[in-house]
Amino acid sequence: MLSDRSQILFKNLMGLYLNEGKPVGSTTLAKCPEIDLSSATVRNVMADLEKLGLIHAPHTSAGRVPTDKGYRLFVDSMLTYQPLSIQREAQIRQKLSPNLNPDALMLNASTMLSGMTGMASLILMPKKEREILKHIDFIALGENRVLVVLVFNDQDVQNRVVELESAITSSELIKIANFLNEQCAGKSLAQARTTLVERLNLIRSTTNEFMSSVIEATDSVLSEQLQQKIPFLVSGQTNLLNYQELAHADKLKSLFHAFEHHSEMLSVLDKSMDAQGVQVFIGAECGNPIYQDCSIVTTPYEVEGEVLGVLGVVGPSRMNYGKVVPKVDITAKILSSLLKK
Repeated sequence: MLSDRSQILFKNLMGLYLNEGKPVGSTTLAKCPEIDLSSATVRNVMADLEKLGLIHAPHTSAGRVPTDKGYRLFVDSMLTYQPLSIQREAQIRQKLSPNLNPDALMLNASTMLSGMTGMASLILMPKKEREILKHIDFIALGENRVLVVLVFNDQDVQNRVVELESAITSSELIKIANFLNEQCAGKSLAQARTTLVERLNLIRSTTNEFMSSVIEATDSVLSEQLQQKIPFLVSGQTNLLNYQELAHADKLKSLFHAFEHHSEMLSVLDKSMDAQGVQVFIGAECGNPIYQDCSIVTTPYEVEGEVLGVLGVVGPSRMNYGKVVPKVDITAKILSSLLKK
């Protein structure tokens, strides 16, 4: 527990450092309107804060900057969030067009969030097996060629042209499509594929080569859709160049490597899947030394109580949490409502 005097001084130090990004000295703090103390007294209080591990001197004869422990205290106990206005929320909702398929909507949200916060944004994508197979169709193209069309989640369409060993009529394709829609439509992709494999094994035993070939082609398209090519989206990485503490070559190289090779970042995002509301990971809490001087702000997005993924931002620990946290939070809520529709 800090005394009232120490809290006021520490909160002012945090405000100055977050705004200017420079070590804060006792003379500067003594001039703050809320602090009615001499520079000597301010130095004594700062020494106490340093002993508590809340601030430190980055180099000799410098002012003080917050430690990870200091950031944590500030975020948990002293931060005043600035809720977005109704007008600003409406603008965000309008930018996240509901007329996009889920993958395009995620990309739109990621791009918008990085632009809105001035940081790198991250979105952990929903697992593909949770997608719903809405409809299956086949179109005869002639010369033994068939177009397999699968519709997922109303707007996401995947198709592939396959070549069968022998010709098949449009009426036969309609029968097969009707049969598969009865069996698979409305199921998750994982459930639909299980059903397809079961039916395929049964049909092979009846030597119905036409149906067997078409179902094999359908299974191939469905299997491709199930492959999670990109576990999460990243946008606005170059925004990190705007922050002095992150803008040196080795630091950026490490961060960009983490974005590209997903394992480091996935561990952080996975933690947020089971958490309630917005989570703030500061420095070492992010799980790897490459995130020193960084913070990651995340929150889950969901549909009807089921968490589908996580979105958030990566930026300097010296970020304006009071503004960033509400933007991450409202983007997740709007994304959830659009995915539900």
